[in-house]
Amino acid sequence: MTQVFTTTASLGPLAADGGQELCVPVAIAGGCAGIEIRRELFREETPRLDDLSDLIRKGQLVSVYSAPIELWKADGSLNVEKLDVVIPEALSIGAVWLKTSLGHYKSGVSDLEGLKKYWNSLVSDSDALELTVENDQTLHGGNVAKLRKFFEDCQEAGLFIQMTFDIGNWNFTEEEAMKAAAELNKYVGYIHLKHVEKIDGKLVTLGLPEDKDSLWRSILDLLPRDVPRTIEFPVEGEDVEGVLRKYVDMISEA
Repeated sequence: MTQVFTTTASLGPLAADGGQELCVPVAIAGGCAGIEIRRELFREETPRLDDLSDLIRKGQLVSVYSAPIELWKADGSLNVEKLDVVIPEALSIGAVWLKTSLGHYKSGVSDLEGLKKYWNSLVSDSDALELTVENDQTLHGGNVAKLRKFFEDCQEAGLFIQMTFDIGNWNFTEEEAMKAAAELNKYVGYIHLKHVEKIDGKLVTLGLPEDKDSLWRSILDLLPRDVPRTIEFPVEGEDVEGVLRKYVDMISEA
């Protein structure tokens, strides 16, 4: 059965009211195999992660650390200043992935060899942490051709970086999700699931529809089955754990 994770952002009220620590027992009770911690949800500029790390470890959850930063700056250089901050944070919670967006990668200019050396200087062989790059909601970071070129270049450079494929973000960049899945599937190691619709002229993130012919199911058919699928939409209701469990069961069997 495919592993299903949840983001703490999906359990928004819990994270907002009492911190992301409160999301961990809910994720466990809801049947999740892992949890994605969101750096933007911390109230402190320098978050204290010891308690969160202990909860994740004791709950035997896989952890992912999502940082709202671009890997490459506007001039194509590595965003070292921000990576210096978020890599140690990801390591401190025992994350298996640090997730960033692509940013302004420039083939032939951006230094992939430099990225490899920099990463190895901070992350040892004994650490589980790997880097994953997500298609975000920007035109430069959610562009199929740019992402494909980046992952092709990484392979040529012997740099192991997998893609986080967010099925809903393509709506924001006006790319076709099915086409993107067909072109990028061999790079995908992690999946974000959500349903996006335009309501009153604005794109809104909603829960996944249960219909057997829903688009998200067709997209998943094009992506690797043995990679984690993560809930990234609001999980709401009086019984949040029960609602979460329902989604976990539906997604794992899709």
